[in-house]
Amino acid sequence: MNSASIVAGIALMVGLAAIGGITYILLVPPSSAAPAGPPNVEFEINGGEFDSFFGFGSPGKKVDSPGPEMRVKQGEIVKIAFSNVGQIPHSFRVVKEKKWDAPAVFGAAIGDATRPISPSQSGTTTFKADKGGSYFYICTVPGHVERGMFGSLVVAP
Repeated sequence: MNSASIVAGIALMVGLAAIGGITYILLVPPSSAAPAGPPNVEFEINGGEFDSFFGFGSPGKKVDSPGPEMRVKQGEIVKIAFSNVGQIPHSFRVVKEKKWDAPAVFGAAIGDATRPISPSQSGTTTFKADKGGSYFYICTVPGHVERGMFGSLVVAP
């Protein structure tokens, strides 16, 4: 084996490793460590469209804006099940600022702007509400917050 063959072999291995890493990043959603123990409180929330707006609603109730307020106690483990009852993709994320690109608080996110939840699909997130305060839950698809797709989450100390 000459040195050109060795270099070509190494380059091939590095290239395959890079492709594998990129594929993993694109196909596997980011995750945060799941909290220990079963949830203390669970919510079901729907997301979709109404009139020319977007919103959230509880199962059996219409989608509206703002979505229903969720209240929990600091330290509780919270499970949220989100269902897209709309005709276009949506997502769910708990944030401090009502902006589509705001980072998730508590790691609470279902889908995102680049990989939203398709119509008739659902997902869940479980997190520990370890910091008291007032937060928003939003759809991270650009333009949806501005058209009403948000609600509030209050974590009481």
